[in-house]
Amino acid sequence: MTVYVDLVFLTNLAVDGTVLLLTAKVRKLRPKRRRVALSSALGAAYAALMFLVSVPYLYSFAGKLLVSVLMLLCAFGYGGALRFVRLFVAFYVVNFATLGGVIGTSFLLARSGSPWEGMTLTEDGGLLLGWQMQLGLFAAAFGLSAWLFRGASAATEQQMKLEALLVDVVVTVDGERWSCRGLVDTGNRLYDPLTRIPVMMMEASIWKDKLPSGWAQRIQNEPADRLIAELDGSGEAEFPWGDRLRLIPYRSLNGVSRLLLAIKPDSVAIVLGSQERIYRRVLIGMDGGSISPDGTYRAIVHPDLGMTDSTPSIPSQPA
Repeated sequence: MTVYVDLVFLTNLAVDGTVLLLTAKVRKLRPKRRRVALSSALGAAYAALMFLVSVPYLYSFAGKLLVSVLMLLCAFGYGGALRFVRLFVAFYVVNFATLGGVIGTSFLLARSGSPWEGMTLTEDGGLLLGWQMQLGLFAAAFGLSAWLFRGASAATEQQMKLEALLVDVVVTVDGERWSCRGLVDTGNRLYDPLTRIPVMMMEASIWKDKLPSGWAQRIQNEPADRLIAELDGSGEAEFPWGDRLRLIPYRSLNGVSRLLLAIKPDSVAIVLGSQERIYRRVLIGMDGGSISPDGTYRAIVHPDLGMTDSTPSIPSQPA
């Protein structure tokens, strides 16, 4: 078998560089390019050295770990034991994920036949698994694995950020309670212009059994003042929340001024883990559609009502 050491070096240079950059992305680091290039060259030289020098201890498990440590130190520096351990773990997670994708693609595209054809028994009872892949296919499979891993990492990171902003919302009106998941939206700065009471949003369908017939659907398309105008004396008797309704002026994204139908609850509890805040000075705007496309949350929480893990629990606000 003919081995072209220069191709081994260049292939490992590209692979090691990609793995190091993915590791940096996972750990949210921005290493200098020349340090990543130098670290990649170190790993590529180590791979090429296997075909030039016969030093068994150099290619042992301890030797490979030592080279990995040197590559990480060269690319990212030390920065403390905990930071380095996290870098080391991320580095090998990326390695296993991308290499696993390459091997999986190889076996997927392998010709059919007996699985024993690719296995060889050694004289001392060992088992060798044959694995062959053309350079072009290897590059394509590795690139696809790296791209998929990067996409999965980005999606996981985005989901973690979203989870950090999700809270449990419990609304109390006339002694009855409704609960749902809410998203703390730092861009929501909607207040009642007269009282400066913060306004959060919630899907009207949560209260469809309490609202007048059809309101949960009509709120999305019909003016809020028209709906309130339909409530006469008899209507208010059937709808006990008539005195809780409010009209909040706001400006939509296209610059058109509109009125938002809101309700004044007895209280709103914002719960995150074991922490809870109770607010009584708050209005809830009704949204006639679905606030979250996938149903993850059904309320938009005003940032004045939000809570983080470091926020201590406080007593109820006065009305």
